[in-house]
Amino acid sequence: MSVDDRPLASFRVSMRDIDIYGHVHNSVYLDYCEDAAVEFLRHREILSHFRHTTSGVAYHVKKAEITFHNPIDVDDIVDAKVGVEKIGRSSLSFAIELFRRRDGAHCASAGLVWVCVSLSDSRPTPIPEATRAALSQG
Repeated sequence: MSVDDRPLASFRVSMRDIDIYGHVHNSVYLDYCEDAAVEFLRHREILSHFRHTTSGVAYHVKKAEITFHNPIDVDDIVDAKVGVEKIGRSSLSFAIELFRRRDGAHCASAGLVWVCVSLSDSRPTPIPEATRAALSQG
C-alpha cells in the first residue's frame, strides 16, 4: 500500500472506543479509516467531489479490509496516513495506515474500496472525469 508519508488525520482514543479488554474495539478501526479518508479528501481540497449534493453521484463502501498489527489504548493519539491506491472505472481504493503516536507503533493497515453510484438507481456509474483528475493530482 502506498500512502502519503505525512499523517493527514489524528484521533485521540475515547473511552467509548474501548472494549472489555482495554483496547480499541476492532470495529472502531473502520470509523478511524473512514474519517482518515475524508480528511485526506479535505486536505486535497476535493471533498466537494464526494458530496452527492455537489457532484451528482454518491460513493458507497464496497469493501473494507483491516489487518491489525498492534493494539491502541484509551487516550492514545492515532496518526493516519492515507493514499489513493487505485482508481478504476467506477471504484476507488484507499490505502490507510494507522500509527500510535506515543511510540510510533504501526497499529493497522487498511484498504477501503468505494464505488461511485448513480443517485437515481444506486447502480455503479463511472467516476466523473473531474473527480478522476482531482484524485490523480498531488
